[in-house]
Amino acid sequence: MTSDFPFLTRSEFGNCIEEFERAYGAVVDVEVRKSRGSHTYLSIHKPLFLGQNNDDAVDSDIEDVEDADPAHLDTVCPTLEYGRIEYHVVYSASWRVPVLYVRVHTNAGVEMDCTRVTDMLVTDSKVRGAMDAVEFGGALGIQDHPELNEPFMYLHPCHTATLLRAVAPARGVEIDQRNYISSWLSLTGAAVGLFLPSIPH
Repeated sequence: MTSDFPFLTRSEFGNCIEEFERAYGAVVDVEVRKSRGSHTYLSIHKPLFLGQNNDDAVDSDIEDVEDADPAHLDTVCPTLEYGRIEYHVVYSASWRVPVLYVRVHTNAGVEMDCTRVTDMLVTDSKVRGAMDAVEFGGALGIQDHPELNEPFMYLHPCHTATLLRAVAPARGVEIDQRNYISSWLSLTGAAVGLFLPSIPH
């Protein structure tokens, strides 16, 4: 259990991400990392495939896959790995909840901007509408990663506590350190294309 659910202390956050790594380590590319400042955060990596969003039309005469816009390739090469998605779950001392940071690179090393990431990863129109409705420019913004001091996109944590507080009792789920991160990601991950697989119990 956490001492002040849905809020976490830094120590509780550390326990939560270790529990997540233990539970999902066999099915997700995940690891707990330590920053230069000795704080821990969770790193999840997954490949970005062109077939993740099939909303755009495509010309069948595209010859150079490396130079082509991925939005026009997803039906030509639906299983082609186009890049990598980095997700970092970082503790916010101000909000006392986890914050989801994301960065997407193509295989050519080009970092994608917020608009492109949203176009490729957020395919559900209801999720996209909810993200756009968040005050001050939407739910997905850009700021320096607090542990790495590098620019990342992030989901603003302003509604995290309210969301967790409302959803846990409604689903009849007790959220503790063993399932805090997986419960939170099941609510927020869709906003940046992060869906957790089922794990054997």
